[in-house]
Amino acid sequence: MGTREVVEVYLTNELPQLRNLRTILDRDVYTNKFPAKITVKEQLQILAEIKGALKESELEVFRRSCFGHFLNLDAGWTEGGKTGKRNTFAGQYVHFLMLRRMPTKKKRELWFLVEGKPARFSVREFAIVTGLVCTPKPFLGLEEKLKLKARIRDEYFKGATQIKVDDIQKAFRSLCDKEEGGKKKKAEKGKKKKAEKEKDLGTDRVKIALLYFLEGVLLGADPKRNVSMFHMSMVDDLDMFNSYPWGTVVYDTTVDSLGGKDMAEKYRERLRKPPHKQLPDVKETYTLYGFPFAFQIWAFEAIPFLGTVCARRVDGPVRFPRCLNWRCGETVPPLERITTLSKDKRVCFLTHFMSFM
Repeated sequence: MGTREVVEVYLTNELPQLRNLRTILDRDVYTNKFPAKITVKEQLQILAEIKGALKESELEVFRRSCFGHFLNLDAGWTEGGKTGKRNTFAGQYVHFLMLRRMPTKKKRELWFLVEGKPARFSVREFAIVTGLVCTPKPFLGLEEKLKLKARIRDEYFKGATQIKVDDIQKAFRSLCDKEEGGKKKKAEKGKKKKAEKEKDLGTDRVKIALLYFLEGVLLGADPKRNVSMFHMSMVDDLDMFNSYPWGTVVYDTTVDSLGGKDMAEKYRERLRKPPHKQLPDVKETYTLYGFPFAFQIWAFEAIPFLGTVCARRVDGPVRFPRCLNWRCGETVPPLERITTLSKDKRVCFLTHFMSFM
């Protein structure tokens, strides 16, 4: 790929090394000698649980929130499609990219060399793929912090200072169970008081659903990890919560996880192991946190041949955010078949409305 072709895609100052496009690992390593298995902590099925548990009026509130557009994701990503099997994360293809990372001084960007062409994953691409607000995180002064309350924590988590994703899940399910049961007892109370209480309960269901989605999906981490008390306090003020740049928070977590995987060092560690542990069928393992689903969708958009083998594009015009462009594939073919499945070796630059060479 010549300099002129590169500049048509990226500005000259955007490229990590315009005259020396190379990967961190040698080609022989990433094509033959470094198989791996990737696990992720994000739980996309949480979205299906939220859709099934909230009432329609509550879903409408969720739909109008900063996370509402995720309700339009293809059901296959969250429910497993007709077969009930989820192929939501094509780990071997993500590993395919991780081994093709390019060295760069840009700390908040990841660059990859695919078929001799550079591809960038930055906060810009993340925003286009997810539709989340990715502006700089604001400084909260004393006045704003004083507005944050611990009501959600005190009322539903007994004032605990260490709350895990599992605890949020239990609280959400318990709140939704209250909607199903106890109706006879509630019928004895005054209609006005009952309506007010139910409205408050419904609002809290939405708030905890938003927190559940944020911590369990977008900031996907170990379910036993403590969640942020700041996030829990903020969700009680929906206006503040919905205006906060969660995209920046999620991107930082995701890119720290992706960028923190030193493939060269992992390969050196592999070489130090006994010969029987270096065989092709012995795979290295590592875990990704944050929202690697967005990284995967970016790969489908920016590197079309990956999209053709791992998922299915939704018919019609390009949608925004770009995560709505894709349906979950029923199966993910072995990486070895990638050259026989597609001859499309383009690498595209993402814009809001279209991709171009």
